[in-house]
Amino acid sequence: MKNNMTVPVKFEKSSVKKIILGNIQNKGARPYQEDSFGFTPLTKDYVDKFGLTAVVADGMGGLSNGDKISACVVSEIINEPVSEDRSFLVHTFLTRMYNSINRRICGSGYSGGATASAVYCCRKGIYFCSTGDSRIYLYRNGRIFRMTVDFDYMNTLLNGVIGGDCSLEDALEDPQKDSLHEYMGADMTLSPDVNFKPLIPLCGDKLLICSDGVYNALDDKELTDSLAKRAQDAADDILRRIQEKRYENQDNFTAVILEFV
Repeated sequence: MKNNMTVPVKFEKSSVKKIILGNIQNKGARPYQEDSFGFTPLTKDYVDKFGLTAVVADGMGGLSNGDKISACVVSEIINEPVSEDRSFLVHTFLTRMYNSINRRICGSGYSGGATASAVYCCRKGIYFCSTGDSRIYLYRNGRIFRMTVDFDYMNTLLNGVIGGDCSLEDALEDPQKDSLHEYMGADMTLSPDVNFKPLIPLCGDKLLICSDGVYNALDDKELTDSLAKRAQDAADDILRRIQEKRYENQDNFTAVILEFV
């Protein structure tokens, strides 16, 4: 898409008038690209009627058809407009939508899976919906805040630690701790991470949607420093920082940035 594209928006309880978009994507050290990202149509008429949706999906390594599934997830999500009806329960719709897409993927004949993290900007505010381990971060007043949880087995293990079923040492040493237990393509009913009340954006806020190739390469301080820049400059800075690391096993990485002004 065109970098630094500016989209006019309307929020009921915010003085924000525009969203500036930035993005980067890179294969890293891999010979293939399994990440996908996309936006709903960015025309004024469409955004006025349905709002703006941005999504990042990451085809899961070690499973076949990751690139096809991630592309399918992005296409399916951006083709499901969110209603602006005041009585509409956005979080309920998002949960049902993710499960509907998941059923279609499971019935597509493709084996494998993909993460899916999406941001929905509508008149009520901002909603997040995520499954897998792609993440959404909020940058506000010089700090970043992680807005989504990872659906990895480590969270299950930590619940076991709290309940006394296992020790923290056992959890940290479990070979399956980084395995995803929920994702698009999983043969199960999904319970995606979705906010019940919308986030009301402030002027100067930024949202970062990214695959794990970004946050596994850069720590919170590095991400914060990058996000202090304007939308596309921030995305380019994330790209520069990751490439300078020269990690031998650098994963595919994708970053989408929404700047609210």
